Amino acid sequence: MMDIDASGLVRATQTTTEPVRDAEYYIEGADCAIRVEDTLFRVHRYLLGRDNSAFQDMFDVPVRAVPSETVEGLSDGNPIILYGESAENFRTLLSVLYALPPELQAYHTSEANIDRLLTVCEMTNKYHFASIETWALDALYNVVTRPRALSPRQDYLTECPSSAMRRLLEVAVLCGHEPLREGVENAWVLRIKNGALRPIHALDIAARTGAKKLEGYAYYAQLLEMGADFDPGVVEDGKEYSRAALTRTASLGAAMPPDGAANLGTPAVLTREQKQRLLSGHWSLTRLWDTLRTTPPKFEQSEDCVYHQHGCRSTWVYVWREVANSVATEVPPAVDVLRRLHLMYQQLATHTVLSEALSPLCRYAALLSLEGTTVELEQNLAAHFSDLIGGEGA
Repeated sequence: MMDIDASGLVRATQTTTEPVRDAEYYIEGADCAIRVEDTLFRVHRYLLGRDNSAFQDMFDVPVRAVPSETVEGLSDGNPIILYGESAENFRTLLSVLYALPPELQAYHTSEANIDRLLTVCEMTNKYHFASIETWALDALYNVVTRPRALSPRQDYLTECPSSAMRRLLEVAVLCGHEPLREGVENAWVLRIKNGALRPIHALDIAARTGAKKLEGYAYYAQLLEMGADFDPGVVEDGKEYSRAALTRTASLGAAMPPDGAANLGTPAVLTREQKQRLLSGHWSLTRLWDTLRTTPPKFEQSEDCVYHQHGCRSTWVYVWREVANSVATEVPPAVDVLRRLHLMYQQLATHTVLSEALSPLCRYAALLSLEGTTVELEQNLAAHFSDLIGGEGA
């Protein structure tokens, strides 16, 4: 038998398995018995009830007015039972509640256990330990963004796997810590762009948390990773597992083990919705390039230009179309609009005709307009991957 009290804690009065006393947090003489899974904890009420926590309402019952054996938590035979909780996570919460100042300070050092800090953030949020949650989030943010002691040029966000990035983002969103959320999102985007992390791991979490920048870049990078028969690639992180790297490995005829797993990775799997969004993105970005290749961004006439309408502007349109259709620009596929715009900028910045025919300020403004077009596309990448087939964004 169990019920949910006003604080949101799941409690029960009956269970069938005999619990085992926790080796560390079954404290003789403490006044509160709590069972989590098959582990019995005995701790001090004042620690659990402080900071306006979810336990506080439970402890407000005047225990002297009723027999002790009928009050949950006063005896081992009638403990407060937390369903849906793990003994390990609850033990981690208690370790912070009982920690001495030097032990808490250790969480702010480069040697801090980040997985443990993440659990502390989750648990203090879940049970409403507001001030401890704030402390834990600040410690987490400082540790993951600070250069590591043994690798001074790298911080945690530049070296952790996709699974860690995912949990960091989930905790940042759960606890409403905007600096951490933004830092994780920006770092994840950068590592997807440089090929260190597979984009497929970010698709779901970015959509669920509303991380539009990450969502856009993840779908964009995943689109470029797609192979024949809409094959999404592999799940392993690392540049050696990128589509291009695996293609080179296969073309060189590298020796493979019987199952092929060690060299070619574990095949990734996309959901139906993700496939639809990728198809929508392919269609949208291809259409965008068809427009951009013939329609350059406009720029304002500079004060030193007297022939802007029929001189600078017409020259800009002519050169733009020439460069957009050049062999160098068409090396990446048409859907890789960002790469094509980057290649165009390189060519336009050194183009002889633009240097000779445009006034210096008009040439500067023209190139600036291209930068603006690129930035606008980067900021709105996610919009190109609306599920047009399924109706999203319609």
